[in-house]
Amino acid sequence: MRVVRTTTVTAQFSGRIDRTSPEPYYLQLVRLLEADIDSGRYEVGDRLPGETEMCREFALARSTVRETLRSLQMRGRIEVVPRRGAFVLGERTVGWHMEPLKSFLQLKPGVRSTDISTKVLKAGLETLPPLAASQLQLEEGTLGFALRRVRSLDGQVGLVTDSFLPSEFASLLMATNVIHGTASLHDSLAEAGHGVVGTQSHVEAVNAPSEIAEMLLVDAATPLLRINAVCCRQDKTPVHAYTTWLRTDVVNVTLVASIQNHEISIPRPAST
Repeated sequence: MRVVRTTTVTAQFSGRIDRTSPEPYYLQLVRLLEADIDSGRYEVGDRLPGETEMCREFALARSTVRETLRSLQMRGRIEVVPRRGAFVLGERTVGWHMEPLKSFLQLKPGVRSTDISTKVLKAGLETLPPLAASQLQLEEGTLGFALRRVRSLDGQVGLVTDSFLPSEFASLLMATNVIHGTASLHDSLAEAGHGVVGTQSHVEAVNAPSEIAEMLLVDAATPLLRINAVCCRQDKTPVHAYTTWLRTDVVNVTLVASIQNHEISIPRPAST
């Protein structure tokens, strides 16, 4: 049985809203509150400051604060109790919480497993697959930067991702630890002034292609979750197309995306 403390922590937050950032305010507030929870400022059972207090503290609309609380509740970080408030939860049992606007190194594992590793199988220039070229609004046969990564949870392979970017990003990314599996692709892009602010995804169940099945250590035609997405910058230019094949017996996943005036139409992947 979960123990709920009746005290409310005085509202003293560790960060502020960056009003020059293209990131939506509610997502910024989500990050700030998660950081305070992770640091122990808010402990399991604590009641978070109320909506009115957060609205005043951050100069945000009530609808923005409510969206923040809904997002935190969906992530399993808090429980919103009607007429009582929002309470910090304890252990989460989800495998990974995936946000398309974030890189895989920013995914948060469930508390039962903490050893997440990334193995880069390839990184460099190659002719883009037709689908990726179309998603990036490039001509078929164009060279681009290709990155294939395998991610494991506690030594068990969970997903394979193929990322594709325009060729002009090759030298930038090859000079980072992205190619060693120890740096965030999207953070590296953001640091270079190419921050991703919008995404559009197709998610469907597919049978494992033989090559992917071999990497995921499953039998051919094993059901997988395939996520096919393209991410864009502030100017709506697509910069990152990726396809992820995911073992749902290893990873329980929640997809969360925010697209605010950055929608782009992407082709649907062919059925397999």
